[in-house]
Amino acid sequence: MLTYICRFISLVALLLLANPAFAGKKSKKSAGEEQKQFFYGVYLDYDLADPLMGAIDNRRFGMNSSVVLDFQHLFYPAFELGYATYDASSDYIYDNTGTGTPTENVKYEVNGTYYKVGLNINLLAKDYTKKLAPYGYVGFRYAIAPRFEYEISGYKTDASLWKADSDYIPEQKGNTKAQWGEFLAGVNTPIFKGFCMGVELRYKGFLTIKTVEEDNCSINQSYVPGYGDYEDGTWGFRYTISYFFH
Repeated sequence: MLTYICRFISLVALLLLANPAFAGKKSKKSAGEEQKQFFYGVYLDYDLADPLMGAIDNRRFGMNSSVVLDFQHLFYPAFELGYATYDASSDYIYDNTGTGTPTENVKYEVNGTYYKVGLNINLLAKDYTKKLAPYGYVGFRYAIAPRFEYEISGYKTDASLWKADSDYIPEQKGNTKAQWGEFLAGVNTPIFKGFCMGVELRYKGFLTIKTVEEDNCSINQSYVPGYGDYEDGTWGFRYTISYFFH
């Protein structure tokens, strides 16, 4: 009896394996499991927006690059490093003394390095059969300019509030820091082999910005490397070229 039972089980197993529908489903599931990976590779990008803006406005100069990891074509942790300089002197040449004469020889410059870390989340359908695929995403960044430099000189105060022989604030130089957050949305797509192009729109807001206390004044920065103008730098964008390593 045991012999017949074993033969029957063997026959059923052979019939199931020979069935195309059963075999196809099994192979398809196995292929999918094999194709989906935990880690796909690394993007190294360079932001073209900074040099383009510098070419338009010679008061500014900047460089920005980032490393982005691809986990399951879903999560993309990112780390950014950048450097920026701003010469905002011309923004402070105006009549702030009530005399009708603009202040001249004003100097206000900032420069420094900044860092950003965060995460992108892919919203597009995932193609696990490809190492490199287009993705559209939303994300966030925590950003810090830990020790950027500033230099201020030639700034004239209101003569009605200060003595005539001290209406110019002495030259001020030093270091300070700022922290801010960014929410972003963007797309990235392959263009040739491992090369990709991407565009990003960002909304920024300060978390903290340090006020420098001097003997005769308090200094609040109007510009921050990596953020831009304190009042008008809320929106920003990146236009990137990148290479995908896998």
